[in-house]
Amino acid sequence: MLERKLAEKFRRLYTENSLKLKNYEDQLFLIDDPFDWIQLLSERSYVMREVYAENEELMAELWENCSEEITPEEAELLYDLAIGFFFDDHHDFVVLTEFCERILPVFKEMDEPEFLVAIYHVLGSEYAQFYRSVGDKKGMSIALDYLRGSIAQAERYSQISAPEVREFIFRDYLQLITYLSGFYTEKDESIRLYDKVWALWNNENVQQRDSDNEQIKGFLSIIDDAFMAKSQNIDVLSETDREKYLSLLGESYRRAKEKDGEKEGTPDFRTCITYKWLRGDIKSEEVLEKLIKSINEILPKPTFSNDDPINFEIVMRHFKYACTAIMVLEKMELDDNERSSYLDRFMPTSMEILSKVPYRFFTGDMQPVCEQWYHAAEPMLSGELNKVQFIMQMIVRRQPFTYIHSQMVAKIATMIGQIILEKEPELLIGVRGMETLEDIQKSKAYILSFITMSGLVHDIGKCYIPDTINRQNRSLNTKEYATIRKHSEVGYREAQNNAALRPYADIIIGHHKHYDGLHGYPLGYDNSESKEKVIIDLISIADSIEAGTDTLTRSYTKNKDFEKLLSELKAEAGTRYNPKIVKLIEDSKELREELGNLTGQGRYDIYYRAMQEILGNAEEELPNI
Repeated sequence: MLERKLAEKFRRLYTENSLKLKNYEDQLFLIDDPFDWIQLLSERSYVMREVYAENEELMAELWENCSEEITPEEAELLYDLAIGFFFDDHHDFVVLTEFCERILPVFKEMDEPEFLVAIYHVLGSEYAQFYRSVGDKKGMSIALDYLRGSIAQAERYSQISAPEVREFIFRDYLQLITYLSGFYTEKDESIRLYDKVWALWNNENVQQRDSDNEQIKGFLSIIDDAFMAKSQNIDVLSETDREKYLSLLGESYRRAKEKDGEKEGTPDFRTCITYKWLRGDIKSEEVLEKLIKSINEILPKPTFSNDDPINFEIVMRHFKYACTAIMVLEKMELDDNERSSYLDRFMPTSMEILSKVPYRFFTGDMQPVCEQWYHAAEPMLSGELNKVQFIMQMIVRRQPFTYIHSQMVAKIATMIGQIILEKEPELLIGVRGMETLEDIQKSKAYILSFITMSGLVHDIGKCYIPDTINRQNRSLNTKEYATIRKHSEVGYREAQNNAALRPYADIIIGHHKHYDGLHGYPLGYDNSESKEKVIIDLISIADSIEAGTDTLTRSYTKNKDFEKLLSELKAEAGTRYNPKIVKLIEDSKELREELGNLTGQGRYDIYYRAMQEILGNAEEELPNI
C-alpha cells in the first residue's frame, strides 16, 4: 500500500530532477562563449541520462507500492501529488494523466465535487495540450469529455470551498469554447456553453463568493474573445444558430462598449468594430481602415527583452488585430492586386512584431500563438522561399532540439548527396522531373538544394508533437509513442496545405519507411510509388546516422561512433536501407572521415550555430531553391 513517505519522496525527487534539467536548458540559452556552451551541453547529456534512470526507478517504485485497486487513502495521496505537480506547472502528461485516471473512479464513488472538478480539469487540460497540435480527434474527444465533466459540477458550485478549484470551472468553459472551433460534433454546442458560462457568472451564489475574483474575470474576457473569433466560421451555422450567435455576441459588444469600446487600439474597440461588421452596420473597407490605423499608429510596440506580462498582452493585441484584418480580407471579393495593396499596409508591421518573437519570450504561452499566426498569415505570403523561411521561423525553430537535429540531417544528407552526384548520378533520375543524366548534370546545384531542404523540413511534423515527449526525462508510454509515430503524417498534412512544402511531402511522410517498403511507418504509405524514392532513402539514412550517433540530446542513445553505426547500416542494407547508398558511403574513405568528424566533434559546431539562430544572434542560411 502506498504511504505518504513514499509519495513525498516521489514528488521531491521527480521535481528536483525536472528542475535540474530545466536549469541546464535555461543556461544553454544564456551562455555566449562557444567553449563554455559546449561544456555545458556535454554536462547536460550526462545529467539527462542520470535523471532518466532515476525517474524510471521512482515511477516503478511508486506503482509497485500501490494497491491493485486504489484505496481512498491512496487516492488522496495521488491527488495531492497530481494537483501539486499541476500547480507547480509541471505538465508531465504521463504523471498527471496516469495518476488522475487511476484515482477518478474512487472520487466518483465518494461524489466530492471539489475533487472531481480538479481531476477533470487536470485530465482535460493535459489531454487537450497533448493532442490539440497534432490534430488527433480521438484524443481531443477524450479531452472535451473530461472538460464537460468539470463544468457539469457547476450546479454544486457552493459546495466547492477552494477558490482556485472554482476558477477551474470557468477555465474549462474557456477551453471548451476555444477547442470546439476545431473539434466539434454539434455546431451549436459552443453557443450553448457561452450562454451558460455568463448565466453561471451572474448566478447569485457565484457572485456572493467570487464577484471580486480577477482570475475569473480574466477568463470571461478571454471567453468573449474566443467566442468572437468563431465569427470566421459563421457560415457553417444554420440561420437560427447564426441569429443566436449574433445575439450573444451583442451582449459581448455591449460589455465592451461600456468599457473601452470607443478607444482605438484597445481589445474592446476591436470587439465593437468586428461586431458591427458582422451585423453589416459598417462596410469591410471601413473596418479594415480602423484596424490598419490601430496596427500602424496606435498599438504600442512590445519590449522583448522584458518578460513583463504587459509586453505579452501587447503582442497578443497585435496578433488579434492582425488576424481580424486577415479575416475581413478573406471575406472580401478582391483581385490579387487589391488584396496585396491592403496587405502591404499592415503586414510589414505585424510581421515585424509577431514573426520575431524571441524563443525565450513566454515560451510555452507563445507556442500555440506562433502556430496560429503561421496558419493565418502564410496564405497571405508570396514566394516559395518566403513561405519556407516563415515556417522555419514560426514553427521549426521553436522546437530547439528538433531544429538542431534537422540541421544535422540536412548536412549529412547533403554530404552523401554530393557523392551520389559524383559516383552514381543515375540514382537520381526521376527526382524533381529529371529524366536524363544530362538533366542531372545541369541541375546539380538545384538537386543539392532540394536535398538540403528535405533534411531541414523532414521532421516538420515533430514541431506539432507535445513538448513533454521531447524532454527525455523518462521513457515514453504507449500513448506518447503512438503520438510521436504520427509526426510524419502530421508533417505530410502540413505540407499538403503549404505550396512551399508540397515538393517535400513524400520525404516528410516516408522518411521512417524502410527501403523495401515492408516495415517502418506509416503502414499505409507506399514509398515505392514516389518519384522522390531515392531522396526518401537518403534522408532515412541521414536521419539514422544523426540519431544513432547523438549522445548529447537523446537520453536513450548508446554511445556509438560513426563506424559502428555504418556497420548497422550495412547489416540492414537491402531491407531497411537503400543498399546502393550504403555502398557509396562504405566505399568513400573521404566521406566516411567527414561523417565521422561531423557526427563526433563537428556536432558541437552545428549545435552552437543552430542555437544562435534560435536566439536571433545569427541569420539562418537556407539553400537557394
